[in-house]
Amino acid sequence: MSTQLLIVFDLDGTLIKSNIDYEGIRIELRKVLKNFVSKKEYKEISSQYRSILELVGFIEKNDPTEKIFSDAWSFIEEQEKKGYEKAILEDDVHPTLEKLRELNHIVVILTNNSRILTDYGLKKYDLNKYFDFVLTRDDVEQTKPDPEGMITLMKQFNKNKNETIFIGDSWLDAETAVNAGVRFYYLGDEGAPGTRKRIVPSTGFIEEIANILDVI
Repeated sequence: MSTQLLIVFDLDGTLIKSNIDYEGIRIELRKVLKNFVSKKEYKEISSQYRSILELVGFIEKNDPTEKIFSDAWSFIEEQEKKGYEKAILEDDVHPTLEKLRELNHIVVILTNNSRILTDYGLKKYDLNKYFDFVLTRDDVEQTKPDPEGMITLMKQFNKNKNETIFIGDSWLDAETAVNAGVRFYYLGDEGAPGTRKRIVPSTGFIEEIANILDVI
């Protein structure tokens, strides 16, 4: 009998193709930061490509009133919701997930999306029935690329690094896998705009979601 694996999927850009303008959100958050941190701090923050949640974290840290931080979160949630209004399911998601379940693998989601947005997407595309667990940004102290979520999932299902595979579309996903020491496969050659601006090593690439069956 083949080894039972813990197969971890990112959600947006991997299973669901949304229209969330990630790069546009980053641009707006950087504009906010530039207005109330020093030039030195801004240069330091901008020296590396940052995730949206990192940028909003910097806003929270530097906003004693919490008003700007609150407005930033509202903006992010508004853009996320807007991006899901015309989202579509990636090809072959249902049959691939069904096959993974038939093979007795543990199938989970690790996403930086909110719980509300994640639940909306899973319900809209009838995906809940395939997953043993769903971990969102609301369920962890540190979001991707921190390995907390991945480590939490491995502990919960008693799986080690060699028994875990992560599939995603962004540098955040790849860096999470590196930080957790697990195998990672990029889905497709390109992610959403801005999602691959950091070059992070991976185990490999799969052209479409069904190809995960060829590498497990």
